Amino acid sequence: MDLASAALLGMAGGGIVEVVAVWGNLAAWQKARHSARRRGRRLPPLTRYIDPAADILVAVTRLALGGAAALVLHSQIFGVLTAIAVGASGPALLAQLGSGRVPAAPPGDIEAP
Repeated sequence: MDLASAALLGMAGGGIVEVVAVWGNLAAWQKARHSARRRGRRLPPLTRYIDPAADILVAVTRLALGGAAALVLHSQIFGVLTAIAVGASGPALLAQLGSGRVPAAPPGDIEAP
């Protein structure tokens, strides 16, 4: 897959993850509002469940990490769905790549006990 397509589809995957996260917060807010309404209490404000500044920063980061993961793995991606999946799992994939260890010596140079 070419670099531009991989990056855009990876970013789409990161965007999908962010939409699901925001939906979870909205659903929690809705549930809290219904509960408060039944009990005759004050309705909770949306800002208790969504922080626009932080949520926008996380969304941009997820888009960037999704695009970066797809760029890193673009030669291994052979379809639209795969590129989106790589982008959706971008933060986890890049963390895994970053935590890999380089062996001190090639396997053939290790002496048997």
